[in-house]
Amino acid sequence: MWFPLLILVLFLAIAFYQSTLGLFSAMLMTVLAICCASGALGTYEWVAMNWLAPNWMPNFACSIALAGSFFIPLIALRVLTDRLIRRASLLPAMVDRIGGAVCGVVTSFVLIGVTAHAVQMIPFSHSILGFSRVDSAPEAAAEKKADIKPPDPQADENELWLAPDRFAVGVGYLVSSGVFSGERLLTDDHPDLVQATGWVNAVNAEVSRIAQPGSVSVVRTRLVPLVYQFIPADPRGGAEITAAYEPKPPQAGHEFRMVRVKLGRAARDEHKSHRFTLRQFRLLGRPEGRDLKKQYFPIAIQQEDATQTTNRHIRTRKTRAGEWPVIDDLYEPRDGNNDEVEIVFELPLAFQPTYLEYKRCARTPVSFESQDEEEIPEPAPQVPASQPSDGGDATAPAEPGGSADSGRAPESAPAAAPPTRARRDRRARGAAAQEEVPTSGRAGRVRGLTTQAGQSFFGDALPAQLAKYSDVRATRTSGQALAEGHLIALLDEQDGEADARVSKFQVPSEKRLLQLNTGRLHARSGFGQILSMAAATVQNYSVEDSNGNRYSVIGKYARAGVDGRQTLEIQYFPEQAGTIGGLGKFNKIKDEHLKDDYDLVMLFLVDPGAEIVSFSTGGSATRADDLRNENLVAPN
Repeated sequence: MWFPLLILVLFLAIAFYQSTLGLFSAMLMTVLAICCASGALGTYEWVAMNWLAPNWMPNFACSIALAGSFFIPLIALRVLTDRLIRRASLLPAMVDRIGGAVCGVVTSFVLIGVTAHAVQMIPFSHSILGFSRVDSAPEAAAEKKADIKPPDPQADENELWLAPDRFAVGVGYLVSSGVFSGERLLTDDHPDLVQATGWVNAVNAEVSRIAQPGSVSVVRTRLVPLVYQFIPADPRGGAEITAAYEPKPPQAGHEFRMVRVKLGRAARDEHKSHRFTLRQFRLLGRPEGRDLKKQYFPIAIQQEDATQTTNRHIRTRKTRAGEWPVIDDLYEPRDGNNDEVEIVFELPLAFQPTYLEYKRCARTPVSFESQDEEEIPEPAPQVPASQPSDGGDATAPAEPGGSADSGRAPESAPAAAPPTRARRDRRARGAAAQEEVPTSGRAGRVRGLTTQAGQSFFGDALPAQLAKYSDVRATRTSGQALAEGHLIALLDEQDGEADARVSKFQVPSEKRLLQLNTGRLHARSGFGQILSMAAATVQNYSVEDSNGNRYSVIGKYARAGVDGRQTLEIQYFPEQAGTIGGLGKFNKIKDEHLKDDYDLVMLFLVDPGAEIVSFSTGGSATRADDLRNENLVAPN
C-alpha cells in the first residue's frame, strides 16, 4: 500500500505549504485549481482522442491528457496572476493563517485528487505500488491456480486514504452543473468516473485500456431468463464427476439483458487482437423513475465452447478453491470470424439504456425497444456440454435445488419451460433510445437545434387553419395559401368562416415542402449560450440529400404557450433560400417558451424524389443529425 501512503504525504506537504502563503494567495490558488480541474475533467477525453492517441502510445493518452489539461493551464494562470495581481495581507495574523490553512487543504485535495486519478489511468500491471481499486487476480484466474483465493466481485472497492480522487471528481461534477456547464453535464456520461477508470484498468499491462471512437456497435439485444455458474469437472473424482452448469435467476426487481457487441477492426490493440475483460464494458442509462443516469457492468459472458447446442451465458466459474469471478478473466471474441461478443447485464426492470462503452472511448447507442416483443425460449435443462477450458465432459445445467455444488448433474431433468414473452413500455424505451450518444473524439456540442425522430414530413398544410392573425412583416396570401410573410395567431381565436381561412403554404410546382420537426437545445454555460445565440441569429440551417445537394431553410413556425395562450408564429419566405439571417427571430415566441409542450418546425423546399439524409445548423464545429432512418423522400 505504498501508493496511498505517498498520496497522503504529498497531500499533507501541499496543504502545509499553501497554508504558509496566507489567505489571499491560498484562496487564489484554490480558485484556479478548481477551475482548471473542472475544465480538465470535461475535456481530457477529447484531447486524448484527437491529439494524443492517434500519434503516440494510446494507452497513456487519457492519463497524459488529464494531467496536461490540468497542470499546464494551472501553472500558466498562477504565474500570470502572480505578475499582474499585487497583494498584501491586511488581515489579522490568526485569520490569515487559519484561512490559508483551510484553502490549502482544499487546494491540496484538488491537486492530489487529479494527480491520483491520472496515475490510476496509467497502464500498470493491475496494481500501482501495491494499490488497486478493485480486488482482481487476472493472472491467477488465467492459470487456474487453486491455491490462491479468488477475489469477491461484490466486495467494496478499495479507496485511497481521504479519497482525494473522488473529491476532485466531485468538484468537477459540481462545477460542471454550474458555470462550467454545457449541452451535456459531466455526470451524464460519467455517473462514477473514479469507478469506471478503476474497472477499465483492472487488467494486465499488455491488455489495452482504450479503443477508438466508433469502433464497436450493438448487433442485437434480448432478455435471457437465466445465467449459469460453470462447475468444472474434478479429474480426481472419477468418471462420474463431470462438469455442470448451475442456473442462476436474476434478483428481485431485475432482469438479465444480453447485448451482442461487434468489435470492429479499429478496436484491436497494438497486437492486432481483441483481448478484454468484462470490466472494460459499461452500459449507461436511467433506471425507471430516475433522472440521474447510472452505469452497469456485465456479469456474464457467452460460454467459450462454440460446439454446444445450448448457448449459455456464464456468470462465475466454481472450483474446489472457490469461485473465479468471470469479470476478471481475459477473453477474446468466441466467434473469430465476425468478432462478436455476447455479454449479459443484470438491470433494473424498465431500465432505459443510452449507450454502451468499450474501453473508455468507443461508444455506441443501445435500444431495447426492437426486442421487446421477442419470444425468449428457456434453454433445455438437459443438454450435453463440454468444459469451456480443457474439453472435459459436461452435463446440462444442474436442476435448481439439486446438488450442483457436488459437481454432479441431477438424476432427472424437468421439462423445458415454455417460451416467455417479454413486454416493456415502448414509449419509455424509445425515449431513451433517442438520446444523443456523446463521442469522445469530437467537439462541437453546441448546435442549438436537433431533430425529433419520426415527426417530420413532406406537405403544404399549415399546422392550423387561420381565420384571424396579425401581420408582422410582408404577409401575402393567395386564396387559402400563404405565399410569404411573417404572422402571429392565437389558436383559441380561429372561429371564422372556413372559406376565409388560410390553410396551406404556397409551394412552387417544381419543389416539395419539407416540414422538419426540431427541438431546442438549451445551453447552460455562458460560452454555450453565446454560441447558441450566434447560431439562432445566423440561422444557417440546411438539409442534404443522398446525392450531396444542400437545401437552405426558407421558413419556420413554432407553437407554444405564451402568457397562458397557445400561440402560433410563422415565417415563410421561399424566395430567400440561402440568405443567411434572412428569417429573423420570432417576435412573440421566445426561447423560454420552447419547453415542455411545443412545436418548432423548419421549412425547406427540396427537389422531387430527393431523399433527405442529414440536417445541419451550420458551422465547421457542429455535428449534423443523421436522418437516414427517417425515410424522408420527397414525392415526385
